[in-house]
Amino acid sequence: MAILVRPADWKSESDSIRAIRETVFVLEQKVPAELEWDDQEGDAQHFLVFKNERAVGTGRLSKDGKVGRMAISKSDRGEGLGAQLLQVICEYAEQRGYPNIYLHAQQHAQGFYAKAGFSAQGEIFHEAGIPHLKMVLELS
Repeated sequence: MAILVRPADWKSESDSIRAIRETVFVLEQKVPAELEWDDQEGDAQHFLVFKNERAVGTGRLSKDGKVGRMAISKSDRGEGLGAQLLQVICEYAEQRGYPNIYLHAQQHAQGFYAKAGFSAQGEIFHEAGIPHLKMVLELS
């Protein structure tokens, strides 16, 4: 199985990014489409995960250091692809001098992000009706 995780270009690869996020967030998790797409799409650095040359995952890093919109296609979960995606995003941020990065983790995924070194901060809050927790990773 050939896996590739790399930065993606929103302008030329938005169809792949949109297809994954539409399926995971809008269809599976029932996030309203108007909340899924925002004004940061063009400014954020997007990433794609490919499995055997097929796009199966995505995520993004906003200019302010927020990791977000991480999604892996349902049929490809449980293979460590999310962890590989997160590692690439963290390395990308570190190489560009970010002192830290943060994210709004869905509460059920807190352990996943904690395993990657992120620490929870603050109280649980809701985004799109889903409980979240802010988590931060200090970069070296």
